[in-house]
Amino acid sequence: MTRPPRPAKPKGARGQGRRLVQLEAELAETRAKLARAEASLQEFEKGGVEAYAARRIAVLEEGQQVARGQAVEAAIAKSRAEGELKALRDAIGKVPGFHGWLLRKAVKKLDGQ
Repeated sequence: MTRPPRPAKPKGARGQGRRLVQLEAELAETRAKLARAEASLQEFEKGGVEAYAARRIAVLEEGQQVARGQAVEAAIAKSRAEGELKALRDAIGKVPGFHGWLLRKAVKKLDGQ
C-alpha cells in the first residue's frame, strides 16, 4: 500500500517573503563588512603603515595571550580529570565481593582489555 503523492503547493508571496528577508539579512551583513573594511582603510591612510601595523600586532598579541590562558586552563582541567579518574579506578579496585568483581569486569571491558 503506497501513499499517493502530495499535491504541489503553489509558491506564493510567503516563499518570496522568506527569500526577501534572507536577502535583506545578507545585504545587511555585507554592508557591515564593507563598513569595517572602509574604516580599516581610513585608519590605514590616516596613521600610515607603522601605526596600523602596531595596532594589528597589539590585537594579535592580545589574542595570543588569551589562547595561552585557555591552554593553561585546559591543562589544569585535564590534570584534575586524570586525578579523579585514578581515584575512581582505585575505589573500584577496592570494592569487595561480587559487586566489586562486576565493576572491575566492566572497567576491563570499557578499557578494551
